[in-house]
Amino acid sequence: MRRLLMLLVALAAVLAGAGHARSGETVAVLGTGRVAAALGPQFARLGFQVVYGSRDPTRPAVAELVAATGAGASAAGLAEAVARARYVVVALPWGATEQALAGLDLAGRIVIDPTNALRVGPEGLMEMAVETSAGERIQALAPGARVVKAFNAVGAHVMADPTAAGGAVTIPLVGNDPAAKAEVARLVERMGFETLDLGPIRHARALEAMTLLYMVPYLSGRRDEAFEYHLRRGTAPRQTQGLRPAQ
Repeated sequence: MRRLLMLLVALAAVLAGAGHARSGETVAVLGTGRVAAALGPQFARLGFQVVYGSRDPTRPAVAELVAATGAGASAAGLAEAVARARYVVVALPWGATEQALAGLDLAGRIVIDPTNALRVGPEGLMEMAVETSAGERIQALAPGARVVKAFNAVGAHVMADPTAAGGAVTIPLVGNDPAAKAEVARLVERMGFETLDLGPIRHARALEAMTLLYMVPYLSGRRDEAFEYHLRRGTAPRQTQGLRPAQ
């Protein structure tokens, strides 16, 4: 009985620590743009060592981002940043993402993917740039990685400060590795967001389509109608008649 109790206590300690940065644990944030500048400091506040991966880590703008992040943040080339890290955040424009990731060893790492494979269409609104999704393309490019799509349908200003939305914000998560999704969920919730597991990486297509809608107020000149997503839980009917297509 005593041994069982000790095992339960140890298990509780492990679970409590999951999603918390261990001493010296590193997250590589690939990119130095708005998304990187929003999420890098968030990870630093959680206790991670943040290393920004850049094709030119000596640029003055990169040095400014490192200084603004503080907490021992640094910058390095893409491959070196990934080599140091357990978590890798792909904070790159979609047009540069596949080329940048092609030469990197992401096997075994939890890859957080906020990218969207989108382009501006002929009507001035966003449209899909690939037949599948950025999330699926990244997982195919790095089959040994544990890809979790997150933060793709939320403004960078809200990534940096969840209170800027004026209410709860949901970060949907998709990926093929349930344990990786659970780990990312705990991190994201510590940043001040709600999360919802919405299935495998192929559902990244739906999440990236959410970004098509998210961008409409901005691209249509109706910024006063801009919104953030909040998915309310607990709305199932009290009695079920089974699942069937909408009629």
